[in-house]
Amino acid sequence: MKLTVLIDNNSHAGSCLISEHGLSFLIKEEKVNLLFDCGSTDAFIKNAYDMQIDLAKVTDIILSHGHSDHIGGFMRLQALYQQFRKSGITFDSKKLIAHPNVFKPDNEDSFEKQFSKLPQEDLDDFFKVMLSTEPKFITKKLVYLGEIPLIYDDVARDYTSDETALAYKSKKGLVIFSGCSHSGIRNIVERARDITGENRVETIVGGLYLINRSEDEINMLGSYLKEQQIKHIYPCHCTDVESKAILSNYVKIEEISTGNEFSWD
Repeated sequence: MKLTVLIDNNSHAGSCLISEHGLSFLIKEEKVNLLFDCGSTDAFIKNAYDMQIDLAKVTDIILSHGHSDHIGGFMRLQALYQQFRKSGITFDSKKLIAHPNVFKPDNEDSFEKQFSKLPQEDLDDFFKVMLSTEPKFITKKLVYLGEIPLIYDDVARDYTSDETALAYKSKKGLVIFSGCSHSGIRNIVERARDITGENRVETIVGGLYLINRSEDEINMLGSYLKEQQIKHIYPCHCTDVESKAILSNYVKIEEISTGNEFSWD
C-alpha cells in the first residue's frame, strides 16, 4: 500500500509543490486508487499534475468530513473531470463514500452549504455516491470506518458527526489515516480496532486537531499514544509545532509534508 501526500499545510525544503491549509492523500492499495479528501482549493490537482499523477485513474473518493479545508477542492475535481470529457478523455465513474451528513452543514452562508446545493445530476454524472454511517471495506485490508462513536468524550474538540477515517491492516498492525480528528484520535483508534479485530496500531497519519489545546490535554494524548506502543506518528494539517514538540516527549514524531510518499506491507 502506498500513500502520497497531495496537500498538507507544509512543504519540505526545496519543493516546488503548493501547500495550503488543507489535506489530501492519494492511497494506492491493490487495484484501488483512493483520494482521501480534496484540500481547500485546486492546489492538490496542480500538485498531482507536477508529480505526474493521473487523477482520471482515481477509483474511489472518501471525504473525511464536510469542512472546506477537506472538501473545498471537490468541485474543482469535478470541473477537471468535465474538462477531460470535453477533451475526449474517457474514464470510469468514481465511488464517492462519505457520512450522510457531509453535505448538510448548519451554517447557511458557509462554503459547505453552497457545496450541498450542487445538483444531484452533476454528482451522478461522475460519481457513484455512497453515503453511510457504517464501516465499509474498500479492499480486504483497507476500511472506511463510518461514524466514529465517542467512547472518550473528553478528547473530542469541535465534534462533528459526519467525521470518518480510514484504517489499513498491515503486517505490523493498523495504519490509521485521519482527516482532522475532531472526534479525538483515541476514539478513531478504538473504532478501527473494533472493526478490524486488530489490536496493534503501528502508524497514525493525518490531522490530530491539537491547535490551541492546553498542554495538559496534549500530555494526556501523548501518554495514551505511548501506552498503545504506536511506533510511528505522522501528525500534519491541524497539528501545530508546539503540539508536536510536546508529543515528542512520549512518542517518535515523524516528518510529513506535501509531496511525501510512504508505503506499508
